[in-house]
Amino acid sequence: MKTSLYTAAFLLSVSSGFAQQLRISTPLHTDGSKVTVYREWPTRQLIDTPLVNDGRISIRLPDSGRAVYSVQLRKPWASATVFSSRQPIDIVIGKDTQVAVRGDAVLQKLVSFEKSLKPLEAEWNRAGTEYGNTQDMEKKLVLSEKINRMADEVQQKRLNFSLQNAGNLAGAWSAWQYAFAWNGASLTRLIPSFRQQPWAAATLAKLQDKQAEAALVNMTGKPAPAFALRSLDGNVVRLDSLLAGNRYVLLDVWASWCTPCRAGNRKLAPHYAALKKKGIEIVSVSVDEKDDLWRKAVAADKIPWPQLVAPEGMKSGIVADYKVQSLPATFLIDKSGKIIRQHVELPELEKID
Repeated sequence: MKTSLYTAAFLLSVSSGFAQQLRISTPLHTDGSKVTVYREWPTRQLIDTPLVNDGRISIRLPDSGRAVYSVQLRKPWASATVFSSRQPIDIVIGKDTQVAVRGDAVLQKLVSFEKSLKPLEAEWNRAGTEYGNTQDMEKKLVLSEKINRMADEVQQKRLNFSLQNAGNLAGAWSAWQYAFAWNGASLTRLIPSFRQQPWAAATLAKLQDKQAEAALVNMTGKPAPAFALRSLDGNVVRLDSLLAGNRYVLLDVWASWCTPCRAGNRKLAPHYAALKKKGIEIVSVSVDEKDDLWRKAVAADKIPWPQLVAPEGMKSGIVADYKVQSLPATFLIDKSGKIIRQHVELPELEKID
C-alpha cells in the first residue's frame, strides 16, 4: 500500500496496574490541532482527543492491560500504532511527515520485519500500477503472474511472523489486522496457535469469524447444482451429460476481463488432452455479458474444452448456486455429482490416477 507516512508500533507484553504515558512531538501541526486516540484492540473505543500545545502532546493512556492504540493527526496526516507498555512511549513526527516511535527491543523486532517487506511491497506496487495502466492483455498476463507471486510471498512472510509471535502482542495484532487476507490454509494454522493464548481472545474470535464466513461459501462435499447452459455453437450442455461420459468434471467459472482466469486458461490448455485421457473433462462457464468478448477470449487463449456462457453474468443462477465469490472459481466434481475440491490447480489434477 502506498503511503507517505511510516507507521511504527511499540510492542511489549504487560500486566495491569499502570497508566501509560504517551508523548508526541510535532513541528508540523499548529497549536489547537486535534489528536485522536483510539484503543483498537481488543475492542475499539475512543480514548482521548487532546490538542497540540507548542508542538507537543502528553497523554495518559488508561490501565487496560494488553491493548493496541492508534494515534492520528490531520493536516498533515500522521498516525502511529502503539502497544501498551510500562514505560513512556515517544512519538516523533519529522518535517518530512515520517513518524518514529521510540521503544524497546520488541518494537525493533516489528520495525525490522516491516522494513524487510518494504522493497518487495514497493516492487509489488510498481507492478500493480503498471498493470492498471496497460491495456495490452499479453502484458497484463505477465504482470498478473508477477503480482500474484509477490502477493503470496508477502502473505507467507506475514503468516510466519504471526505464528512466530503468537505468544505476544506482535503476533496477536498482526494476525488480527490481516484477518481479511488470510485464506483457509492460513486460518487452519493460526487458530490453534491463538487458541493457546487466552489473553488474545479478540484475535482468536476474529480468525474464527473469518473461518465461519469461508465455511458459508464452501461447496466441498456437497452435491453439484445442476445447470444447462448455451455453448459456443448454440447447443445446450447439461452437467449430467458431462458426468455421464467422464470420471470427473472440472467446472471453471471465468470471464474475459479476469486476467488470472486468462492466465489459467493458457496454462491448462496444453495439458487438456492428457487430462481428458485420465477421464477428467473440463467445462468453462463465462460470466461475460457480451458474447463477442467471450468468443474473442476463447480464440485468443486457444481453449480446447467445452465453453458455456451464463446468461446474466455475475447475477446468473449458476453463480449463486455455486456461491462464487471471486474469479476464477473452480470445482472438481466426481462421477456421483459431488463436489470433492474447490480452487483446483493443475498439479492437483495431474496427481489424479
